Amino acid sequence: MFKDVILFVKYPYTAGVIATMWLGTAIILGVSPKLDVINVMVINLVASSIIAVIGFRGGQDI
Repeated sequence: MFKDVILFVKYPYTAGVIATMWLGTAIILGVSPKLDVINVMVINLVASSIIAVIGFRGGQDI
């Protein structure tokens, strides 16, 4: 459990970007109930995964 917490403390910008994305998506879905929830969540999941792979990689060059 503590390894997960240390991961987020070590890379706060990546965790913050992902959290902001999900919070923004929740707000957009709350404001626009006609949006397809499944499609929006799948897009958000893919984008979060890409950001996590790049952001949590650390000091390695891309």
